[in-house]
Amino acid sequence: MVRLNAEIRKNSSQIENIGSSLPGIAKESYTNSLLTNEIQFSNEIEGVKTERREIGTVVDELQNNNRTDKKRLVSTVKKYIDILGEPEIKIENFQKIRDIYDKLTDGEIEEGKLPDGEYFRDKPVRIGTDIETVHMPPANEKTIKDKLMSLIDFMNNEDIPPVEKSLVTHFMFENTHPFMDGNGRMGRYLLSQYLSKKLDPYTALSISSSIHNNQAKYYKIFKDAELYENKAELTFFIQKMMEIILEGQISVLEKLNELLDLLNKYFAELKEILNVNDTNNDLEFNLLFVFIESKLFNVDSSLGVKDTPLINMLYKRDTRLYKKVKIREIIKKYEDSGILVKVGQKPLQHEIDLEKLFGDIY
Repeated sequence: MVRLNAEIRKNSSQIENIGSSLPGIAKESYTNSLLTNEIQFSNEIEGVKTERREIGTVVDELQNNNRTDKKRLVSTVKKYIDILGEPEIKIENFQKIRDIYDKLTDGEIEEGKLPDGEYFRDKPVRIGTDIETVHMPPANEKTIKDKLMSLIDFMNNEDIPPVEKSLVTHFMFENTHPFMDGNGRMGRYLLSQYLSKKLDPYTALSISSSIHNNQAKYYKIFKDAELYENKAELTFFIQKMMEIILEGQISVLEKLNELLDLLNKYFAELKEILNVNDTNNDLEFNLLFVFIESKLFNVDSSLGVKDTPLINMLYKRDTRLYKKVKIREIIKKYEDSGILVKVGQKPLQHEIDLEKLFGDIY
């Protein structure tokens, strides 16, 4: 486990270094893409179907402080956005757990599966299939409270190494299963929130994606850990979960390096196509390059840069160079040539056709 912990920390440092080297739109786009995937995969692990575009639309609207007409997923997305900007969650009582649960799952839990106790469920549940019981968690709220009180004490013990603490907490929460529905989503959210502060946001926002890719392994290590729970033997569980975290980190590193290589290649090619020497002071180059960043680093066009925020961003960067009328003229010019494609009307949005712009090198 010492080796795995060291690898996780090394990868986290590399991820942070690459992330900090990304230009603004690329960094924002990749972060929002990871956030969108994290919510989608966390839902899918529990069999809750959500469309990436649906999540991405809410992420984009909330990140840009726009009013959203969506009702579903807004509260969930807000909690995940908090991972990026809010301090580490401090859980010291049952009310805090319930508050997080209510905000994370608002509108996502069926009426009949909402908590029926003071804070948690007060009836027995069974985890398993129609033919096999995998786990019988505490049967009533009193026993749940006893378990969670021990967990709260454990979570606030600063002497325990953070990665190990986060994984044992994840197991103990899921094993207690304090709610009738949404336990997995809540447990993975807490894991992501904690690791975002102890490692880095990109690692934290790749947890559910990696678990989704290792679902059979994930459920098996839970089942195996429950056999040893009375002996307080969670070493195997921690080790296997660390491997899942590592896999997510490796995926992030590979993707970031791949995208950064492409971005650098397109930077050089765009300079040549436009015959530009001083890229800092060329309106056309900078406008197209923002569209390239957005296209490369977003998983869905719903997250792509919108025309008005883009125009305002460039104008604020240099009011002399980036005249709003001129920016709109250039967008229209490249729309007419087919290099920029209108993909949204309200709000107005264009997306770059990389193949049309770069031809064979694409």
